[in-house]
Amino acid sequence: MQRFHRNTCAALGAVVLMLGAAGCGGGEPKSDPSPSPTVSTSPTSSTSPTSAAWKAQYSPAQLKAYNAALARWNEYEQQSEPIWARGKATQAAANLFKEYFPSPAWQAQYRRLASYEQVDVKVNGTPGIYWSKATKISDNGLSVEITQCVDNTQIKVTQKGKPAMPVQAQQRPNIRVLSLSKPKGYDWLVYGIQDASSGKPKSCTP
Repeated sequence: MQRFHRNTCAALGAVVLMLGAAGCGGGEPKSDPSPSPTVSTSPTSSTSPTSAAWKAQYSPAQLKAYNAALARWNEYEQQSEPIWARGKATQAAANLFKEYFPSPAWQAQYRRLASYEQVDVKVNGTPGIYWSKATKISDNGLSVEITQCVDNTQIKVTQKGKPAMPVQAQQRPNIRVLSLSKPKGYDWLVYGIQDASSGKPKSCTP
């Protein structure tokens, strides 16, 4: 049981695996809708970025896309937090995941939630955000990669009502990278999340 505690903490924030091309799903977006050979990037840094410095790499239209993608992600975190806190794999939860993730990512989120329900695990809260910046924005403004420095200590995981063992690597600020795209006819969708649970944690300076 202790091992599950550790794995659960490593999955803080309802993390999904990085997703490129996805599987099947009737009429649902399944892969990056805007593959573009020309992508503007800003240097990736583990230190707090200067706003003027990284924003200077992009056009006003690209920055507008970044702000829209970031707002969409923030909306998802706020909307999904009560679902992970309840720890119940309901139809309402499936509908929410389907709204913010393409197939098969939303199904993966739902399966994770169902596995938590089976062992009475609940995840309360969302990471604190020290800073956010764009590290990739496609020229057409339909794909955005966002790098954040996050504080996972604000997330509390319980199993059967008791606090789960914290993961030491997540007790300090870590990098989180979000990949979002906007398929035709859809709002921004989350195609990938890389954070401390996806591999070796990468620390950052708040």
